[in-house]
Amino acid sequence: MIDILQIDFIRNAVIGGILLTILLSILSFFIVVKNWSFITVGISHATFGGLAIGLYLGLNPTFIGLIFAVIVGFLIGYVSKHGKLHEDTSIGILFSFSMALGVLIISMVPNYNSDLFTFLFGNILTITDLDIYTLAIFTLISLSFIGIFFQKILFCCYDEDVAYTTGINTSFYYYSLIFIVSIATVLAVKLVGVILSSAMMILPAALSTQFFWHYKKIISFSIIASVLIVLIGIYVSYIFDLPTGAFIVFLYSLIFGIVLFMRNILKR
Repeated sequence: MIDILQIDFIRNAVIGGILLTILLSILSFFIVVKNWSFITVGISHATFGGLAIGLYLGLNPTFIGLIFAVIVGFLIGYVSKHGKLHEDTSIGILFSFSMALGVLIISMVPNYNSDLFTFLFGNILTITDLDIYTLAIFTLISLSFIGIFFQKILFCCYDEDVAYTTGINTSFYYYSLIFIVSIATVLAVKLVGVILSSAMMILPAALSTQFFWHYKKIISFSIIASVLIVLIGIYVSYIFDLPTGAFIVFLYSLIFGIVLFMRNILKR
């Protein structure tokens, strides 16, 4: 591992992967507590529409994807809180529309196949210095916000109605968390792609809760496990020439499956 870190794109992949993994692992805790698993799927798939628009217009796909993801994220949040449709229904409609829009637009882009594969399944080895700076700044701002308002955000996630009655501005923290999740989803595209980015926001806390109940231990274990899995995933995929993002999610899911299976066996 030390030898391949001498390669620039591998070093960027490791740094970017660690930064993103730390952020996603912490967000994963709130997503699992809030039961937002399907919302992250909706936002991640909706991102594809924004990426396709940016590619078609010749603009930065990531920047357009960020704007699109935030808009869709807020729409999902608004419909979920104020709409008459069930939350799952509104999410299904929005991410289906966005994916369909993305496919239609990207089909009009010449030689789109390579870009499509990268968007859908990621390519962590294409992370640039600019991506790392962007990740570092956003991660620092997001973690600072979460750190300052952690108790209030946690309270809102556990019981939003009770939190509201105590005078907490629940809407502010609700939409702030959606904003952070939306941007983190777009930034995760280069790591594991649109299709798999939601998995990296669910698996860390899902695995940690198999061992711990206290939130500090859950978050700490999520970060440690995720960083190790990403490092192993980058190394193994480079050695055996495998798709890095897909292998990372596969490895994470496999470990989660083994842990779940062993827990069920030991309970008998």
